[in-house]
Amino acid sequence: MPGGLAARVMGWQRRMGAVAGPFSASGEASNGEPVQVELWINGEWVDISAAGYVLVRDDSGRIQLTKGIRSEGGQTDHASASVQLRNTDGRWSPRNPVGPYFGLIGRNQPMRISVPDGNGGKSYRLRPEVADWAQAWERSGNDVWTEAELAGVIRRYAQAPPPEHSVIYEAVTSPLSSSVVAYWPCEDANGSAQIASVLANGSPMVFSSSPPDLAASTLFTASDPLPTFTSAAMTGGVTKYDTPTATQVRFFLHLPSAALTSRKVIVRVSQVSEIATTPLTDYELMYNSTSKSFSMAFMDSSGTNFGIDLDHTYDVRDRLLYVSLEFQESGSSTIYTIRTLDIVTGVEEATSLTRNTEGLTRCTQVAVFVPSISAVGPNSSTGLAGGEIGHITVENATSEIDALGRRLNPVGETAGRRIQRLCAESAIPFQWVGDLDDTVAMGGQDKANPLTLIRECVDADGGMLYETLDEHGLGYRTRASLYSQDPALVLDYAGAQLAEVPVPVEDDQRIANRVTVTVNGVSATYEETEGRLSTALPPAGVGVYGPSDTTLNLATTDTADLLDQAAWRVHLGTVDEARHPQISVNLAHPSFTSNPALKRAVLALRQGDRIQVQNPPAWLPPDSIDQLVLGFEESISRFEHRITMVCAPASPYSVGFLDSAAARVDTDGSETVTAITSSDTTVYVTPSAGQTGLWTTDSAEAPWNVRAAGEVWTVTSCTGFIEDAFGRTSASSWGSADTGQAWTSAGGSASDYSVGSGYGVHVLSTVDVTRRTSITAVTPDADYYGSITTSALASGDSLFGALTARMLDSENMYMARLEFLTTNQIVLVIRKIVANVGTTLGGITMTTTHVAGTFIRVRFQVKGSALKAKAWPATEVEPPTWDIEVTDSSIVLPHSLGTRSIRTTGNTNAASVEVRYDNFAVVTPQKWTVARSVNGCVKAHAAGTDVRLATPTVLAL
Repeated sequence: MPGGLAARVMGWQRRMGAVAGPFSASGEASNGEPVQVELWINGEWVDISAAGYVLVRDDSGRIQLTKGIRSEGGQTDHASASVQLRNTDGRWSPRNPVGPYFGLIGRNQPMRISVPDGNGGKSYRLRPEVADWAQAWERSGNDVWTEAELAGVIRRYAQAPPPEHSVIYEAVTSPLSSSVVAYWPCEDANGSAQIASVLANGSPMVFSSSPPDLAASTLFTASDPLPTFTSAAMTGGVTKYDTPTATQVRFFLHLPSAALTSRKVIVRVSQVSEIATTPLTDYELMYNSTSKSFSMAFMDSSGTNFGIDLDHTYDVRDRLLYVSLEFQESGSSTIYTIRTLDIVTGVEEATSLTRNTEGLTRCTQVAVFVPSISAVGPNSSTGLAGGEIGHITVENATSEIDALGRRLNPVGETAGRRIQRLCAESAIPFQWVGDLDDTVAMGGQDKANPLTLIRECVDADGGMLYETLDEHGLGYRTRASLYSQDPALVLDYAGAQLAEVPVPVEDDQRIANRVTVTVNGVSATYEETEGRLSTALPPAGVGVYGPSDTTLNLATTDTADLLDQAAWRVHLGTVDEARHPQISVNLAHPSFTSNPALKRAVLALRQGDRIQVQNPPAWLPPDSIDQLVLGFEESISRFEHRITMVCAPASPYSVGFLDSAAARVDTDGSETVTAITSSDTTVYVTPSAGQTGLWTTDSAEAPWNVRAAGEVWTVTSCTGFIEDAFGRTSASSWGSADTGQAWTSAGGSASDYSVGSGYGVHVLSTVDVTRRTSITAVTPDADYYGSITTSALASGDSLFGALTARMLDSENMYMARLEFLTTNQIVLVIRKIVANVGTTLGGITMTTTHVAGTFIRVRFQVKGSALKAKAWPATEVEPPTWDIEVTDSSIVLPHSLGTRSIRTTGNTNAASVEVRYDNFAVVTPQKWTVARSVNGCVKAHAAGTDVRLATPTVLAL
C-alpha cells in the first residue's frame, strides 16, 4: 500500500489536529520551525541541531525533558533530558583523539535547548549540562550515535562537598585578603596545646599559664566553638612584614556582665619601636569599670604611658561584639580608633583620637587577657572570670567593620538573602522572584553543602527553588510572591486548548491536618479539629494525617511563631478540593497556532505561576480549575510540542492581610432558613447551630461571593430580616418597614396606628384592648431589638409595651414586655400567652427610672425552647449579659414578629396616651439579595443548606 503505515499514521495525526479533547495533540512544533539545540564548545555556542547532529529516528522520535518539582509535596529536583547525537565521525566521543571536538567536550558540558518564542527570539526550555556521553552503535557501523544524558545544575551542586570550616573562617579566608598578616580562628579542639595560625608562615598563640576551656562556647553562631577564658592568657607572634601605614586588629569578644575589674587587659597589641622621639611599642585595650566600656592606653615597653587614654563609651558587657582596633597614619599624625559592632542588634559605635608626631610600625605580637605592663595602676592579673574571644586578625590596612556582612552573625538573615549570599559565595548565578527581604528570618548556618543550606531556607520560607534558563544558575521564588496572583495563563477546555483531560484526583496523599514544628528543641503543634479534612474520625473528618515532626532552622523559638508555621502547613495540607496533578497543552494544535498570544503565554510560564482552566465539562465541578505550576514535562517532536504542567491547587495561596480592603473573614457557620428554588434571588440565612457570627450589613462591603452546595452566589445586599427606623410618615397604619415588608395592624381602630416624628405609635384609646403590629416570620427563631417608651407617665395603673415572637394572634405569643409602673419604675418580663392564658416566665425590675419620651432598648432572642431578654437605656451601650434566661416549648411555629401594647382597667391616662416604638431590627435571620449561578451551577436548595464564603480570606504566614 503506498506510503506505508508510518506515513498513514502521520497523516491521521495531522487530520485529527483540530479535534477537541485528548486527541487534539498534533501539528507542527514551534510554528513549524525546528527546535534548536546548542552546545558550548571552545568559548561559543554551536548550533548542533541545524547541522543535523540531533537525531529524530522516526515519527515518534522526540526530545523529552523534565524540570522543576516532579509532584506536589516534593522539592525541586535537577532538570533532566536525553538527546541522541549522530556520531559517525566520532565528534561526540570525548576521548576519541581524532574526533573534531577532542579536548573540547567532556562532563558537564553546557547545553541549551530552545524553541521560537513567537516574538522573533528564543524561548529556552532547558539549560542543562551533559552529564554523560554514552556511546552506542549498530553492529554494522552504519548507525553510530551518542546518548547524551542531560542534567540541570542542581545535580552538580548537590554533590559539592560541605565546607571544612565555620562560616566566619570561610569569610575571612575565602579568599584571604593580602592585607591579613595574622589570623588565629581560636576554633581549636579541646586538648590542643596551642591556638593554631591559619597562615602557613604564621606563629601559633601559646598559653602563658593553664590553657582556656577550648571549644567550650557556642555563643557566636558563625563560628565553631570558641574558648572560654577564666584564668588563662595567650600570646601570638606576627610574622615580619613591610612597615605599614595602617594597622587593624579585629576579634569576636564576649565579656560577662559581672566580675570585671577596671584596667583588665583584653588585648595588647605590640609593635616595633623605630621612632626615637616617641618609642611607642604597646597598645592595651582595657576594661573601664566607670564607663562599662573600653579604654586604650599607649605605652613603651617599660609601661610608661604616653598621653591620655582613648575611652570608648558603649556598654560592652554581655554583648556579642566584633571589636576593631584601627590605627591609620594621616600626614604627620596617627588616628587611633576603637570600633565595636554588636552583631545581634547591628549597633556600631566608634571613638577616635589623633596623636601627632607618631608613625606606625609593623605589629609583632598580640596578647590576650595578659597582665598589664602599664606603670599606671591598678593592674589586673592574668585571665578573665568567663568570657570568649576568637577570630583574631591582624591586617596592614583598614576596612569597614561590617565588610563580612551577615557572615558575622547569620541568625536573623532572611531566607531569600541567605540563598543569594550562598550562591554568591559558591559562584552560582542567582535570580529571584519576589522580595528577598520579605522572607522568614533564619537561624544559624551549619557547615553543610551549599545546596543543603539553600534547601533549608526554601523549607523554612515555603517558596520554590528553580533552575534558571538564561544562564546555568539557580533562582528562588519567595512564598509571598505566590500569594494572590493574577492568572498567568487562562485555558478554555471547551475551546479544545487542552491536550489531555485534566483528571481530578480525590485521595489522601497530600493531607496534613496535624503538624508539629520544632526549632532548636522548642515545638508547637497545630491541629485542624473541624471540617471534612479534620483529625476527627470518619465520617466527621479523616483521622490524623501529617508528619510527626517538621524541624526548621528559624531565628525564633517563640511558640506563637512556631504555631503560625505549623498552622500554615496544615492550611496547605487541608485543601478541600480535588487535585489536578497535570494540565497538558500541545502548542502544535490549531487553538494555539491560530492564537500566537496564547502560545506565547504558555512559553512564558514560570515555576510558581498561577493558571486556570475555564469551562470544564459538565461532569466536573463548574468552577474554574485553579492551579499553581510546580514543574514542567515537555515533549518536542517534528509534529508537536506538548507541555504538561505539574500542578497543585492555587487556592491556599489566595491570602489577605488584616489591613487589606479586600480581606474577608468567613463566619464559623451559616445556613439557609428556608428552602429556595433555582430562581429565587431573596435568601434568608441564620448562624448554624452553636454559632453566633453574622454577615456584615455594611453596604460598602458588598458584593461578595458565597458557596451553597456547590453553587456560587453573589450577595449584592445584606440586611436584617426586618429593619425599620420609622423615618417616614404614615396614618392609620405603620406602612412598610425599611426592608420592604408591610406591617399588619390588629386591635383597636385604624386611627390608633401611625408613624411620625421618627417612631411608630400605638394609641391606647381604650383599655383592655391590645394594639399589635406584626410581620410574618420565616423561621421560629429570631434575635431582634426594639426601643420602647410612652408619651406620658403611667397614672392609676401601668402602661405596657412589648416585642413579640411566634405571635399567632392576640391569644398566642411570646413577648419581652416592659411594664411602666405608676412609680416610674420599669419591669422587664418574658411572658407567654397560650389560648389567652398569660404566664410570666421570668422578670426583673430595672434600675433605670422611666422618663416619658425616653426610649428603653429591648433585645429579645428566641431559639428553640430558649428565650432570653435584656433591656437598657437606648442611649447607652448594650450590656454583655442577659437579664432573663428561661426555657419554654409551648409555641414552636414561626407565625409573626412584632409589637404589642396595652393599658388595663385601673389606668387613668388620657385616651390619647401612646406607646412608641423605634429602631426595630431583626438581626437574625438575615436577608440577602443574591445573583445566582455565578459559577455556572444553578439548582434548588433545601432549608439548612450550609453557606460559606466562596473564597474566604486566609491570613498570610
